[in-house]
Amino acid sequence: YAPYYIAVIGPAALTVKGKEDLADKSIAVNRGTLEDTSLTEAAPASADIKRFDNYNSVIQAFISGQTQLMVVGNDVGAQVLAKQDALKPEQKFQLLTSPSHIGLNKNEDGLKKAVNDAIAKMLADGKLDESSKTWLKTPLNPENLKD
Repeated sequence: YAPYYIAVIGPAALTVKGKEDLADKSIAVNRGTLEDTSLTEAAPASADIKRFDNYNSVIQAFISGQTQLMVVGNDVGAQVLAKQDALKPEQKFQLLTSPSHIGLNKNEDGLKKAVNDAIAKMLADGKLDESSKTWLKTPLNPENLKD
């Protein structure tokens, strides 16, 4: 029900449209995360993947110019995009889409109905899309709403 994805972020001046464009680029990523796994699988062998121990270090490496690109979730990326006017960062492409879901115990039919009704109401009145745009800086993706 929520748009969460992992994206490649870079300055507007750098042309990167897909994983093949990561060749010979330096890329910051948080070590041992889904971002790291996704990047490692997608990047050409010539990509210079620099792994850091936390997101603050990933962001700092990108902002300071230590790396040309960074790979983060759209929730982290939205904050960087909003605050770095001089760098003019932008999302280059999505590496992985990972929609959010809600888990409930199997025999919680009343709770399941209440949750589904609340989500249906927020979808119908636009509040869920509005919330997504406010907090994740992206509209809801209809593909994530199928289940």
